[in-house]
Amino acid sequence: MAYMPLDQNKFYLDDSKMTKIYDLSMPWGVDTPLWPFPGPRQDLVFPRGQYLGRFHKRTMTYTGTLHAGTHMDAPNHVLHEEEVDREANGYTLAEIHLERCIGTGVIVDMRYLRDEFEARWNAAGGDPARMGNIWHEITPEELEAACKKDGLEIRKNDWVIINTGFHHYWRKNNDKYYNYYAGEGPALAEYLTHVKHIKGISGTWGATDAPLWHHPLKEQMPWLDTAYRAATGKDPAVEYPDYEPCHRIYMQHGVCTIENAGGDIDEVTGRRMIIAAFPFRCEMADGGFVRLVAWEEGSF
Repeated sequence: MAYMPLDQNKFYLDDSKMTKIYDLSMPWGVDTPLWPFPGPRQDLVFPRGQYLGRFHKRTMTYTGTLHAGTHMDAPNHVLHEEEVDREANGYTLAEIHLERCIGTGVIVDMRYLRDEFEARWNAAGGDPARMGNIWHEITPEELEAACKKDGLEIRKNDWVIINTGFHHYWRKNNDKYYNYYAGEGPALAEYLTHVKHIKGISGTWGATDAPLWHHPLKEQMPWLDTAYRAATGKDPAVEYPDYEPCHRIYMQHGVCTIENAGGDIDEVTGRRMIIAAFPFRCEMADGGFVRLVAWEEGSF
């Protein structure tokens, strides 16, 4: 039978009696914001192969980058195989150790960074020449102060998710989201990896590295190179002389990295939770979509 009438009398599942799962992922589709590389870039495409009106089933084909929406990067995204201990930490997305994709963690409240950015942006009328250095690189001291405010402690083998508030720009102002988000530099990545020994990192940012850490900026993001020079009078090639150092620091040591957190994150910010995000098992993938989720400890 190709048609099945709905009988609600047979429903038996009741979500209200189940453990609450908080979705920290962003929805994605044809208008998903993409990293602003220079030049044209193919959008995400979802053609139908079969459709209900004729085939009584729908099948879709996806064509597009695996680095869209809330996604995990694999070591082979930015590292040569000789730079990685493949047996210890994996290399492709399929080789990510699943034990590292779930565990305890903290969702750190740093939403004041978005408020401070918005105030300075508005005061300058969006003019880079009047902004000064409006780009913010989070320091270990700032992160620890934010943890202390809510009584949180980053423990060994924790996940750390940083809520900067910038996810509120997603799909509303993608220029601000991708070019000005408060993010990480190598000092924070080194601290979380070699001092705190975390196993997972995510945040409400467009990339694991702050925007200016995409050397050479004049080639990777030329509009941002122009804006930074106008705002500061400095050369980003001198101030930020490396390409995505945080990516490499984390992934070389087996730390899971997830970009574009958001969703329900404001509901769990400032709390210790169980956090999970499992990548799909694709041998060719250098990254891929995940459902980043959290729930209260001991709730299952």
